[in-house]
Amino acid sequence: MQFFESVSTWISANESLLNGLAAILVFLGFLFTALKALKGRWHQRGDTASQEVITLKSLTKPSPYPIQFASVDGLKIAYTVQDKGKDSILVAPGIISNLHVSANLPPLRDSMRRLGRFAKVINFDKRGQGLSDPTMDAATLEQRVRDIDAVVTANGLDKLFLMGISEGGPMSVQYAVENPDRIKGLILLGTTARFLRDESYPVGMSEKTLNRLVEEWGTGRTRDIFFPSISRDVMNNEVYQGAEKLLSDKRSMGQIVNYMKVLDVRPLLPQINCPTLVIHFSGDLAITVRMGRAMASLIPNAQFLEVEGVDHCDLGRAPKAIAAIEKFVREHQ
Repeated sequence: MQFFESVSTWISANESLLNGLAAILVFLGFLFTALKALKGRWHQRGDTASQEVITLKSLTKPSPYPIQFASVDGLKIAYTVQDKGKDSILVAPGIISNLHVSANLPPLRDSMRRLGRFAKVINFDKRGQGLSDPTMDAATLEQRVRDIDAVVTANGLDKLFLMGISEGGPMSVQYAVENPDRIKGLILLGTTARFLRDESYPVGMSEKTLNRLVEEWGTGRTRDIFFPSISRDVMNNEVYQGAEKLLSDKRSMGQIVNYMKVLDVRPLLPQINCPTLVIHFSGDLAITVRMGRAMASLIPNAQFLEVEGVDHCDLGRAPKAIAAIEKFVREHQ
């Protein structure tokens, strides 16, 4: 009891001192919390500052790779070559392309750079798009296949790897079936054999969803479908909207979507006899992973790789996918 009385007496005698110490501790706690929050914001600011801000000026810079042209059906098909490897990967682009924009838009640019570390990468604009000659109507599947063949011929390729990205997948499938002796391997990224849903293809898209792509084109709203991981700080809505209008107008997009509605290469899939690697991002909102899985299931001996990610066909953030492609190329040289 005497001990507790002594402690109580000491506290009473030193109450002012203790109150001061308590106040200091409270202040130090507040200061620590504030500094921690400031540090977090500073790091966040630093991360944003370190990212490349995308502008229309940066997107439309000339491609660092010389623009070359192949001839077919009286038209010029523009293509570029990233010449860094002995194995050639010819890339059939997605729904709409422009060689200048694709060389400067980070997801596409970085994807091709990753591939270019171990292969010669050839990109082209389909007829009616980008730097290729314009056309009145959207090309048919057969015409798109002839575009591929023109670029293959212009580069003197006897054997190559063919990579179909998104809407470039079906044309790549048909080319591989028609030219089995030329294809070392087929790589299908974020693509599908058919777009439109019906009774025989319940995993497809509704016609309403496809029509919405036309209705919203040029508004910038598709960014959250194609590139959801690109923040508004890195590329604001006005820039994305301007990029859409630069790539295509609504009339042309409407023609492309009508083409997509009737596209169906499922009957060709069992005829593919070359090694095939199918890659799909698990969170892809443009073409869902179930569509890629359905495609792979109909291709004899196809490898199917599902990779974490939400952007449509962004290999720049997918080292696992790049490693799989490099291994695939090495195994089938």
